[in-house]
Amino acid sequence: MKRLYSLKRNKEFRYVYKTGKSIPSKCLVIVFRKSNSKLPKIGFSVSKKIGKSVIRNRVKRRLREAFSPLLPRIKPGSNIIFVAREPILYESFLGIAENVESLLNKAGLLLPTDNGQAGV
Repeated sequence: MKRLYSLKRNKEFRYVYKTGKSIPSKCLVIVFRKSNSKLPKIGFSVSKKIGKSVIRNRVKRRLREAFSPLLPRIKPGSNIIFVAREPILYESFLGIAENVESLLNKAGLLLPTDNGQAGV
């Protein structure tokens, strides 16, 4: 994921947490809010409760990789934070990817897919 899609500053994270809506699942929570930006901005948060730095960084890498294929389908002008919960440690990559997609669908942040039905 390119850096221009990242929430970078603590101020940006706090604003989304304070004013955004959240949707929970077993291993993730998504916090989202509309913004004036043309690009979606994404952040990943993994608490020290999850584990030491090696574990937390692995969780963030897996979340980024699960999210990357969905990036072109994200509605522009969205600020999104993925917050990891402890059960994510025991989840397979496929399970994490399904969780990410289902949360984005519930939040209404995904654009509809084309599915190759053009011209039929």
